[in-house]
Amino acid sequence: MGAMVISTGTGSVMRVMRALLILAVAGIPVAAQNPVVRLTNTTRPGSADFQIGDRFEIAIAATANQPVSVRTTMNGRTDWGPVIGWTGMDGRWSTTQQFEKGDFGDWMEVWTVGGKLAKAPVHFSVGAPCLKGGQGFAMSTGAHMVLTCDTAEGRQTFGVLSDTDPFRTPDGRVVPGRMGSNMTPEQYHMEIMQYLITVRGSELRSGRYGDEAGNLILKMIGVNALDEEETRHVLAIVRAAFEKPELIPQAAKDPSGTLLLLRNLADSTGQESLKQRIAETMAYVQTQ
Repeated sequence: MGAMVISTGTGSVMRVMRALLILAVAGIPVAAQNPVVRLTNTTRPGSADFQIGDRFEIAIAATANQPVSVRTTMNGRTDWGPVIGWTGMDGRWSTTQQFEKGDFGDWMEVWTVGGKLAKAPVHFSVGAPCLKGGQGFAMSTGAHMVLTCDTAEGRQTFGVLSDTDPFRTPDGRVVPGRMGSNMTPEQYHMEIMQYLITVRGSELRSGRYGDEAGNLILKMIGVNALDEEETRHVLAIVRAAFEKPELIPQAAKDPSGTLLLLRNLADSTGQESLKQRIAETMAYVQTQ
């Protein structure tokens, strides 16, 4: 039998490509079990707060043999961590650490297990072990706070770390302090991109970036998953980056990095409407 050739216009071809991409992404299987994370105070069991000196346990329940990573935000500074461990055959992973003086302040941990976000982000504060009824006073300047109070070991001063100070993640890694004016262009752009993803959504100038934006996001978040709002922010950033193809540098026209990013986002979400939005963005990028 001879081959049958169907002639269509460019617009029809684009619509077919878009439909195929939507079907391909929508067909990605969703993990049967959503990861769950629990943070407990093992020094003072049942306590809802944490103090310097308290020991704590982080326990994760998920499917077996899955990589574990954590995005740690400490007093406004964020570390997108690498794979720090794997769940066992029973689907569990845990670590035990102790809060130190440098951990004073506010924390948020967003855990990723097997490419899926654990439910839900862990918010907590680490306070000073001030004696009840003892004397103390606090001073604050912007985000920086210093607290002096009486403790069992005498009067001590506790302060929130500055941007230039290193801080310790829950798995014991030490994150270098912010370099300020000594940051490389890539580090500076990553800080802007992180803000756009986690806070504001797209404010990129149309065009000019192309695949550079996707590669930067991919490098920044690494193995960590994003929540629904953050994913939608990424989609807006990607569309803005490819909006004016005539302005994109030749080296950034190939969207391979951006497509890998979008596939990862599709893998990490179980929401069908979001998968469709991701597929539509993939089609948009490929047809620009």
